[in-house]
Amino acid sequence: MSFQQQIQKESERFHTLYDRLFDTQWSEAALPEAHAQLAVCENQARLTQDNIDAFNAAADKEYERLVDIKGHGVRHAWYKIQGKLEQRLDEQEMTWLRDFEKSKEEEQRLSLLKKEIKLAQAYLQQCQDAYEEYTKTKKELDELLEYIFSGITQSYPEEDITEQNLKKEEEHLSNLQNNHRVLTRVIYFLEKAHQAISVSCLALDEALNMNTFDLCSDSSFADMAAGSYLAQARNASAEAQQFINEARHIYPNMPNIDDLYIKQDNLVFNILLDEVMSNTNMKRMIQESLDCISKADAAVMCVLFEIKEKLNECEADREMTSRNVKRLAAEHFRARIAIARQII
Repeated sequence: MSFQQQIQKESERFHTLYDRLFDTQWSEAALPEAHAQLAVCENQARLTQDNIDAFNAAADKEYERLVDIKGHGVRHAWYKIQGKLEQRLDEQEMTWLRDFEKSKEEEQRLSLLKKEIKLAQAYLQQCQDAYEEYTKTKKELDELLEYIFSGITQSYPEEDITEQNLKKEEEHLSNLQNNHRVLTRVIYFLEKAHQAISVSCLALDEALNMNTFDLCSDSSFADMAAGSYLAQARNASAEAQQFINEARHIYPNMPNIDDLYIKQDNLVFNILLDEVMSNTNMKRMIQESLDCISKADAAVMCVLFEIKEKLNECEADREMTSRNVKRLAAEHFRARIAIARQII
């Protein structure tokens, strides 16, 4: 069966789907507008309700003052003595009435807004139903066209070229999305490594302080405290190393970061705490460890900056490629529609 005969065979189904698509395509643009309109109405209703609450509170307060002046309290006596009772009553009553009338005006406005909200909700539902039908129909029509146009269409080489370009862009987009996931994960691990290294540096600082104190006091407590801080630093550095290894595992091209595991002959983490050595040597070893860990942290931050730059580039490329895919897909779909209608 030729390509043209295949289209003729599916002509009835094609027309049914095409007409349904044409009848519902308005919903694609109308749906976000309907969402926005409903949001505007609901926001206006909230603001109006706030105004009503504020005017009611003000009216209640002014009414209390009016009652106080009308009664036989101090204010009533004071204004009566001054001969201003009637004037003050009129002023207070006007103030109360003004706030009361504002509240009633806002209540009327709120009532209208609630009607608008109901209409907006109904229109939104109509748009959602039409858009659901539109996407379903478009999918069915796209599947039908894919079936009809499968393979090479020699009579329409432009359609084949568009299809190949679309596939290339889709593949590129898939690669970019995968790279984005990898880079995001690497950034997560490197940030966790930086946090662990910061803990290690703080612990080494405290160990150095305890060692300095021990040099002056020869305190057994200082020795124990220094040992505890050293253990914390060792554990934190091991945790940081694990995060770095995880990042390197999923992203082998990551720039090199020196290992944080420290040798016994020049760093402190692998030194047995009960090994005989002078406090002066211990201080030197702790300082060397701190310098090494600080250098590693600087390397981590440098790599983290580079990876974030790559992520930003990947996001920009992904956004552009996504737009290209949507554009090519729309062009391809319209081209196939035009060819099918021309033959039918």
